[in-house]
Amino acid sequence: METIAVAGFNETSVNFIRQLLYRQLPFVVLTNSKLEARRVLEVADASVIKVVRVRTTGRTWTIPELPIATVYIFENSLPLSCRYLRYCRSQWAKAAICVITTNWHPKAIYKALGADQIIYTQGEEVSYLLTFAEQKPEL
Repeated sequence: METIAVAGFNETSVNFIRQLLYRQLPFVVLTNSKLEARRVLEVADASVIKVVRVRTTGRTWTIPELPIATVYIFENSLPLSCRYLRYCRSQWAKAAICVITTNWHPKAIYKALGADQIIYTQGEEVSYLLTFAEQKPEL
């Protein structure tokens, strides 16, 4: 079964992770910080959440071998989201990548970096995002 990757830790991504757990879908959480990794593991039992620490500040990345089909990047900051997007596109070229943002301005930047879909939202209800994984664009 193909795996979903979630990057960017905020209240919206926590709600999304809870939806993934409820639906028992396989996923990993990408993080570049020890503190964020601990916060992710507080969401649910550590035995059901796989956290992958990535180093997003270097020119090269240590890339885990994972069969990722869809990536959801929840924007915390534009620079970090761009690094996650570059990282994910370099590793999983055929994966569908969706960026979830609360700002209008970065849409063109995310598209230029390879995002397949950019979703603007002010709410924290995100169960509708799983339809993106089901309707993955053909690349």
